[in-house]
Amino acid sequence: MKIPFILLLSLFIHATASFSQCESLTIENISNYTPLTFGSLKESDGLRNGPDYAGATLYFPLNANSLLKSIVLVPGYRATQTSIEGWAKYLASRGFLCMTIGTNSIYDLPKVRANALIDAMVTLRQENQRIASPLYQKIDTNSIAVGGWSMGGGGAQLAAQINPTIKAVLAIAPWLLESTLTTSSLDHKVPVLIISGQLDEVAPTNKHADVHYNYTPTTTSKLLLEIAGGNHATPLNPLTGNEDIGNIAIAWLQLFLEDSTCYCKMLKVQTLIQNSTTSKYITNLHCSTPSKEKLKTRP
Repeated sequence: MKIPFILLLSLFIHATASFSQCESLTIENISNYTPLTFGSLKESDGLRNGPDYAGATLYFPLNANSLLKSIVLVPGYRATQTSIEGWAKYLASRGFLCMTIGTNSIYDLPKVRANALIDAMVTLRQENQRIASPLYQKIDTNSIAVGGWSMGGGGAQLAAQINPTIKAVLAIAPWLLESTLTTSSLDHKVPVLIISGQLDEVAPTNKHADVHYNYTPTTTSKLLLEIAGGNHATPLNPLTGNEDIGNIAIAWLQLFLEDSTCYCKMLKVQTLIQNSTTSKYITNLHCSTPSKEKLKTRP
């Protein structure tokens, strides 16, 4: 009888420690990290040239000790990769592989941008198999998120409806045509984080971000964060609000790409509405009891 008792005691202690770690996880303490050194790859380095997008840059943390979780970002109307470069470098410095892509035309509509994101996912999977790549066999090809800014954010939502293998969406000031912004277009099960600006005149929140949140099914995990006083470009900086914006995105990716359930409660507690960062913070997250696995963290 001693062995089962010892085993149960060990599991209890482990579970208690995991719960304690989860309880102590806050937006403030995940801000204390050491940025990782990261590298980059382009098509001239051997990266696949996808037909549904034009140009790509892949940012990745160096010396990763586990398979890398990924996110692909696409810019907005008339914008280029440089507009989302800040997010890509930030995410890479926090331990995620992030690829930015250009569009075949800067005037491409959201549906075309959705297809571009899906094509970029093919590139990531092929890069994992390219023997000459520094990322050979280092990418978790089953854990890829998509995102984008403005029309790119709208495109990311459409991509989730088209391709259910996507693990998470980061919709930054999302914009969709009125004819496309429907419940059927946003009828998907992919967890979506929407970041908007309170004073956005290009994609007014009452016509875009709020509608994205409301039209995404109630059965889909979703979170809407509106930056107080922010405009259409404000969400492009992950360091906004003392880095609150970036940390929320990191927590979202940790939860849905890493399956680290500890981050759920932190996201669900609407502490940010109490400070100057947000003017709106809404989520429907339902958090289960933290798993017995060790808390997964990124630097």
